[in-house]
Amino acid sequence: MAESTRATTSSEEDQPLPPIGSLTQRQVRGMDCVHCGIVLTAQTAVDLKPRPLRIADRTFTWFPRSCRRHIPPTP
Repeated sequence: MAESTRATTSSEEDQPLPPIGSLTQRQVRGMDCVHCGIVLTAQTAVDLKPRPLRIADRTFTWFPRSCRRHIPPTP
C-alpha cells in the first residue's frame, strides 16, 4: 500500500502553527486540520514536521497535520 500522507517540504515545516491552546483535541491528535479544523482523511492530510510541546517540566512531541489548502504552492 502506498504512503497515504505526503511528506513535508521546508516551506511547509517553516509555516507557523496556531497556538496549541487554541486547538481542539482532534486538531492536536491530527484528525482535523490545525489551521481550519476540517476533518482529514488519509488522502487529504499533509503531515507537518513533529513539534516539541512543553507542559510543566516535561517535553512531549506532537505531530500536526494540515489540509492541502493551507500548504504553500511548490515553486
